[in-house]
Amino acid sequence: MKIHALQTGNVRVKHSFLFPARGARRQLDLFMPGAWSDPLPIHCWAIEHEGLLRLVDTGETAAARNVPFARMEVTPEQELPTAMAQAGLQLDDVSEVVLTHAHGDHMDGLVHVRERVLSNEVELRYVASPFSRVMRRVLRQPLPLGFGPEAFALDGGSFGAFERSSALSADGRIVAVDTPGHTPGHVSVICVDDSDRHVMLAGDTTDTLEQLKSLRADAIAPDPKVHVATMETILAHCAQHPTVYLPSHDPESAARLAGSVTVS
Repeated sequence: MKIHALQTGNVRVKHSFLFPARGARRQLDLFMPGAWSDPLPIHCWAIEHEGLLRLVDTGETAAARNVPFARMEVTPEQELPTAMAQAGLQLDDVSEVVLTHAHGDHMDGLVHVRERVLSNEVELRYVASPFSRVMRRVLRQPLPLGFGPEAFALDGGSFGAFERSSALSADGRIVAVDTPGHTPGHVSVICVDDSDRHVMLAGDTTDTLEQLKSLRADAIAPDPKVHVATMETILAHCAQHPTVYLPSHDPESAARLAGSVTVS
């Protein structure tokens, strides 16, 4: 098994996104003037295993619009095709894409992909809800052209500390696990590498490893308690299995992957 970190540009977010206030201001501050972060990577991931090439998320495109709490910094040369080529990979070899969740910086790169795309059935119901449709219109964040993933269910029983999972590979070494919080149907993908470490491609379960250890709900999560409970489950899993934890926007994720650095 080989896992590649693919970076499709950067994003800057408001400080209140990374360190939200409690109570009513948690989300309100996202729309108020405030300080901005340094550039954060927009990662997606490629997994070579069993003669197949899978993608976890597809990153962002240069066509992305800014929102009040996030500024995209993506050029056409940084989109998925170039990111894959820099890793020695080809789009034509992709057999499957798994989405952690349905936010643009994780799925807009689908415009480059023609193969099978999978998304958690819970997330797809959330995408189709009236609230989600209204927010996409307000924020001018349309779904990618031709968006129509196949729904999958987390009906494979428990996996480590996670109660709900679904095997993605025939040998069970690539598994989607239930990590709700940032969105109701958010999933993460855990790969059991050749040294029996668990490599957790964590999407936006947290922005950083520091946030995970701090058990700090983000400013986007519909229910902060659900988000914190998911983080507690992740930490429990890391205590059971040596785990390389890789959120998509953590500036340290690529280095942790390269060094196989597990959560301590």
